[in-house]
Amino acid sequence: MPRQKRHTPTHANGRPMKITFGQMRGMGVRGVLVYCHCGRHIALDADRWGDEVRLSDIEPQFVCQGCGSRGADVRPDFERGNPRLAITGVKEVGN
Repeated sequence: MPRQKRHTPTHANGRPMKITFGQMRGMGVRGVLVYCHCGRHIALDADRWGDEVRLSDIEPQFVCQGCGSRGADVRPDFERGNPRLAITGVKEVGN
């Protein structure tokens, strides 16, 4: 039997609609990882956003302090409680 393709809801501009912060917190996740298209990233505490806000709702609001690009990919930080695996700051890009 062929596997059915999942349909991902999208915003009006075609960007995928991600889970809400409330759904994320319901899984026990308290932080997010924010990735710029240039490769920089940062880990943030997610308590500043309300339960009804979607991760995809905040993506266009980010401006990279390294390259100046607007927009980012925001993902749940599943490894936040594990200091060996968690991202703790901005990735250094250089020579």
